[in-house]
Amino acid sequence: MIRRWLPTLLVLLFAALPLRAANEYIYGIGTDWKIYEITVDKTANTVTTSAKLNLSGFVSGFGTRNNEYINGLAIDPATGNIFFNYSYNSSASATTGPLTVVPYIYQKVNGSYTIPYALGSAVTSATLPLTTVGSGYLPRSTYYNGSYWLGVQNSDTLVEFPIGGSSTKSYTAVNQYSNFDHSATTSLGGGDFVIGTNNVIYGSTVLTSANTFFRQQISNATNVSSGASWTNFNVDASIPFASQGSIQVAGLGQSTNLYVITSTGKNVYFVNNFNGSSAPTFTQVGTSGVIPVTMTDLSIIVNAPLPVPEPTTLFVIPVATLGVLAESLRRHRKRFGIGCEIPVEDRIRRRLQPVPVHRPRGRCRLASTFAG
Repeated sequence: MIRRWLPTLLVLLFAALPLRAANEYIYGIGTDWKIYEITVDKTANTVTTSAKLNLSGFVSGFGTRNNEYINGLAIDPATGNIFFNYSYNSSASATTGPLTVVPYIYQKVNGSYTIPYALGSAVTSATLPLTTVGSGYLPRSTYYNGSYWLGVQNSDTLVEFPIGGSSTKSYTAVNQYSNFDHSATTSLGGGDFVIGTNNVIYGSTVLTSANTFFRQQISNATNVSSGASWTNFNVDASIPFASQGSIQVAGLGQSTNLYVITSTGKNVYFVNNFNGSSAPTFTQVGTSGVIPVTMTDLSIIVNAPLPVPEPTTLFVIPVATLGVLAESLRRHRKRFGIGCEIPVEDRIRRRLQPVPVHRPRGRCRLASTFAG
């Protein structure tokens, strides 16, 4: 009787156990130009980080120009491809043009990442709005519906790079949507955005020195003539810009959750009620200052860690140590016959019979012992 009901009892037992949410993985670019993996376990209320690849070594010309920034991190959740951009200008002044941006891809192929490469030629302020590169020309970004989407710094212009190609990717156009918020706001300060599967942009910006959360239907954002106005909330009382800095937004993608990370405070918050009619609220995750460096941009969420390589650590062996190792190896070779040539008759016997032949210890015999 017990055996008959055992499967049912086990099902009921496991159903009664509390379910533990899986970890969620966010990727960001730090001010040291490294990709960071940020693991959020909301159930355990912990956040852990791990430094990954330094992108500056793969950007052509990095270190030779003015006001250089690597920003605009985005992930295609279907392929794992990572997008970012490199921006700079021709003057020491951050507000003097021409401003230049080069979009890049860090492509995932057969389960691992190739070397990052440019998606096409540079785009300048002759094409895009002339603004400032104080923290990057196109600092806010996301990947959505086959395109790399970016927001122009201190502007309300949205830029779309449709991505084409099979083995080698490239952008096929530069589409601009001015006044994407359809409001009196013309200059969006520091912040970030993501686009969800419900076709809504969720983002943050700084308006009149206050952190602001907004959302906007993508169909309205791309309607440059008569789109509906965005919805925005002043959230500075919850996350003060004066002490926490601007807000970077991460989430959605392979998740229904949304998180923000503050640039100065380096704190992680879970966003509650981001689709409601009132301002969202924020629940801190992990301890204060858990993020090691300032994040300049964040990605959507993926449910499993990406195979982004860790920084390479080189081990230097002193010359004296190499000498000791070489002498030790020489002595072992002499004692045990390591590396000695096996006599010809031994080699023949090994071919004739699978039984291991004892190798003589001591000096190596270099010639055959067969009578000639």
